[in-house]
Amino acid sequence: MKISDFSTQPVSGAHIQLEGDMSHPGMAPVMGEAKEIEAGHYQGVLQLNMAGDWVVLAHVILADGRKLEPQINVSGVQAN
Repeated sequence: MKISDFSTQPVSGAHIQLEGDMSHPGMAPVMGEAKEIEAGHYQGVLQLNMAGDWVVLAHVILADGRKLEPQINVSGVQAN
């Protein structure tokens, strides 16, 4: 995940909590954290432990306190 401001400059120092939810009710969310691997670039791992469609929410708190919540749809996850 890359985070940039409106001028497309990389944004460092954000705290990112990841939340994976199944697209159907009844499943507990899967949680994880993304760490900054270089200026403005963040990487995290979620164990999507069931086949199907998932929605990943990134709960982002920027260094200045602003909050963002981008959503990523992940379709067709295969079971291990």
